[in-house]
Amino acid sequence: MSANKIFLRYYPPGLAINYRTTKGSERLRHYDLLDLDSKTNIEPLADRILLQTLAEAEEEQASPIEEEEKSLPTPCPAGGRVANAQNTFSALKQALEKLQRKLREPVKKKFYLHKCHNSHILPLTNVCFDRSGERCLTGSYDRTCHVINTQEAEVEHILTGHDNVVFSVGFNQPHCDKIVTGSFDGTAKVWSASSGQNLCTFYGHTAELVAAEFHPLHANAIATASMDGTARVYDVETAQELQTLTHHGAEVIAARYNRDGQMLLTGSFDHTAAIWDVRSKSLAHQLRGHSAELSNCVWNFSGSLIATGSLDYTARIWDMRRLDRELQLAAKHSDEVLDVCFDATGRLLATCSSDCTARVWNVEGSSEQLEMLSLMAGHTDEVSKVCFSPSGCMLLTASADNTSRLWLTDSGQCSQVLAGHEGEVFSCAYSYTGDAILTASKDNTCRFWR
Repeated sequence: MSANKIFLRYYPPGLAINYRTTKGSERLRHYDLLDLDSKTNIEPLADRILLQTLAEAEEEQASPIEEEEKSLPTPCPAGGRVANAQNTFSALKQALEKLQRKLREPVKKKFYLHKCHNSHILPLTNVCFDRSGERCLTGSYDRTCHVINTQEAEVEHILTGHDNVVFSVGFNQPHCDKIVTGSFDGTAKVWSASSGQNLCTFYGHTAELVAAEFHPLHANAIATASMDGTARVYDVETAQELQTLTHHGAEVIAARYNRDGQMLLTGSFDHTAAIWDVRSKSLAHQLRGHSAELSNCVWNFSGSLIATGSLDYTARIWDMRRLDRELQLAAKHSDEVLDVCFDATGRLLATCSSDCTARVWNVEGSSEQLEMLSLMAGHTDEVSKVCFSPSGCMLLTASADNTSRLWLTDSGQCSQVLAGHEGEVFSCAYSYTGDAILTASKDNTCRFWR
């Protein structure tokens, strides 16, 4: 085995080794390092990763040789294999040390207004960054999506064509060369991020479309959710509908792929969430337990847990290994739970509520009641959106009191009030590296903080 490249992922920590087997084929092996922290001993970890990669390479070498693979490269001598292993071990150590240095960097706790974008003529809906943080998307009631260059603080493209509110916006992560928008006109559209050209439009829904996202691996499909009670999957190349998911008995407000894109999670006003097997086009399980409409549902990073938030004042954690009942319950809010969000590693859950608070919960406990880690109290109106910083040390909230706030995750202390909007802050987002924040408001503006 000869390693060619090592790719790093900072949030959550992980790496991928691109290596060439003795048969001459290239492989890419991913490793999630969710337990990596500033105190982790790097050498044993690098050794473990190397041994696992070598074992997989040797297992492939021992597998039966297919007819077209009979002509193989000359095997590397034993001395060469040792040298390759030593070089790979050294490169792994350097990569892990770089990840560790990133974890040790001080967390940005103070942001300053960089630019107020007022290019929309009606209230904003949702916003998001691309992976580099150099561009962001804003949706609006003015029926457009704006592609904004965050470095130059200029609008690159105005995406026009929808006949109603643009509610959902998103990039195909991590490449971010395509954009998907979902609209109250019942359609979704995919656009070129570089030119702003509309590539295709997806029809079929008969009511407002409130969620749309790309397949996480190939961006060759999108999933949508609609107030018509269905979720749908479309082919991006042909614009053809691939699946119609019709099991819900009321409006569907979320459709989210798991990490490998093989499962789709939907949440509905029928009080349930549903897990669909994308490959077999079938309903795998329906999550029952809430007594009111769902406000959101999300996967953790690994796809092993699901969190649901509901207007029944609770949030629930579900384990994919046992879906007949919730694993844990968060029941300390005194009003409707409006949003739920996992941190990057999936160890913490944040919830926010009409009771003007946000809360952070530890999902690693064994109790049926989620252990509350911190309470974020300070907003004077409902908190509708919550998201963690990439490192998980900070929590960002958006509220109807016209502000966003930054909180310390561990203590619940308010670190900063992001003030200045003249209307309800409907959406907020962190950049991938955590050095920039977006807030979007019903005052028709989007504020970019650095």
